[in-house]
Amino acid sequence: MNIIFLTKYGNLAASSRLRAYQYQNKIESSKIKVDVQPLLSNSYIEKKFNNKPVGLFHLFYLFIKRLFFLFRLGKYDVIVIHIELFPFIPPIFEWVLFRTKKKIYFDYDDAVFHNYDLSENFFIKLFLSKKIKYLMRMSDGVIAGNSYIQNYARNAGSKNILILPTVIDIDKYANNPNNSINNENFTIGWIGSPSTTKYLDIVKAPLSKLGQVAPVTLYLVGADIEYKISVDNIKIISVPWSEIKEQEALKEFDLGIMPLYDNPWDKGKCAFKLIQYMASFLPVVASDIGMNSDIIRNSGNGFLATNSDDWFASLYKVYCEHELRKEMGKNGRKLVEKEFTIQSRLIDFEKFVSN
Repeated sequence: MNIIFLTKYGNLAASSRLRAYQYQNKIESSKIKVDVQPLLSNSYIEKKFNNKPVGLFHLFYLFIKRLFFLFRLGKYDVIVIHIELFPFIPPIFEWVLFRTKKKIYFDYDDAVFHNYDLSENFFIKLFLSKKIKYLMRMSDGVIAGNSYIQNYARNAGSKNILILPTVIDIDKYANNPNNSINNENFTIGWIGSPSTTKYLDIVKAPLSKLGQVAPVTLYLVGADIEYKISVDNIKIISVPWSEIKEQEALKEFDLGIMPLYDNPWDKGKCAFKLIQYMASFLPVVASDIGMNSDIIRNSGNGFLATNSDDWFASLYKVYCEHELRKEMGKNGRKLVEKEFTIQSRLIDFEKFVSN
């Protein structure tokens, strides 16, 4: 069987790297051959990460490149499309694919449908608000990163849905906690991207308050280079994202955080940061939103916060209780090993697209 992933981005983007390229590397090629073809190149991603303009000619070239690639899908039995073929364009090309004999699946790891149905642009909302529902309903199946997306797909009319979170390769994470860390400061870690740096505003006040009673370092990986977070009383380390720097940082964290806003978009997030922290034997503190709540509630691996006081109380408790920190880290690791690794979930994907 031949499978093609048509992703939105190249492998520098976490969504494509973890939900397509990772499967390409892990699926046994003797029984399933997997290719990946992105719409937007790594050079596009690098420019966006560094706040550099992307030329219209370059975007046009990338769109035309994908359009011509669609004529080469004859050798593939299964097509897995990440989100859509072309953003902000009616589903004309998907409509053509649906009339072929190919098995077509759509993969969603964010509530991207809200870019359309909740858009403030009148014309986008008018012409595209039902686009993703159409794609979900007409496809052979939907791969949903969490229950929020699953519910949307079910309401759209999809009869074949697989919940498949964004997972890690556990082999890339140490199988023993790093108990040798003895940071002079309590190191609170955050991993993200330039577009998610805005969430750090949520924790500014509780971090400043914590810095008044404890020595604190905020360690940021992947934050917007132009974002200037100024938090009184704490030390800040900020490094650009790379796989190597990410792994180095995780070894220095004492705790991982994932703040979110209470809105429809954030309810569709797949809590991947939490999965990374827990895979590294770290306790977590996160906003009580969406999949964050599913992972943390009653799991003994961290705390959920709904306001600034919650954030401060949770961070301070983890700081004060070293044994609790270790116990939460172990519980989180167990949960990840069971439910959030490609080793444990690969067979689910293979069965789903093979039916």
